[in-house]
Amino acid sequence: MPLSAYARVPMWLGVIVAVATAAAIVLVPRTSPTSVPPPAAAEIETRPAWQIALDAMDHALAAGDISGAEMAWRNAYGLAIRSRQWQALLAAGDGSLRIADHVLVKQPYRARAAEAWRAALFLARTQRSVDGVLGVAEAFARLGDQEGLTQVLHIADGLAAADPSGETRRRVLEARQRLKSPAATNALADPILALFPDAAVGP
Repeated sequence: MPLSAYARVPMWLGVIVAVATAAAIVLVPRTSPTSVPPPAAAEIETRPAWQIALDAMDHALAAGDISGAEMAWRNAYGLAIRSRQWQALLAAGDGSLRIADHVLVKQPYRARAAEAWRAALFLARTQRSVDGVLGVAEAFARLGDQEGLTQVLHIADGLAAADPSGETRRRVLEARQRLKSPAATNALADPILALFPDAAVGP
């Protein structure tokens, strides 16, 4: 082989090595830190809209923005109604009471809470959810509404009667004994109403 031919061999080897190296670089999979969404973003997407609205209400309350909390609660209540979930309406009622903790006249917010809980009770009864009915019973007990509590427990008795195992009747009985105890019958006092009964305006 002529010398010039031997001189060209290293050059061809260099070209082959360069091509192989470039192909390996292209074929190596690359990972990107942005290819997987952060867990926090995924959690936000899975939360129900009514819960996000209630979170916005709580943030407004923490900032002392009662007007903003009012708007967020009304949004949460509308979303809860459209969700057809007793859990959502039960949470909306609890949210109204949290606003009441930040204002002087509490009665309108207590009335709105009771309205949301009655809607939750209707759905829970329709869906034959003893958990839902007992959750509403707990809510009315916190409110100090003994008449409402008695009515809710009566509905729970009706649902329990359909359970042949007796387990539901036992749960309802335990709830009745606990919620009807003297320690659980203290109403949420509104001192303004004691001085000015006319302050009890509607929701």
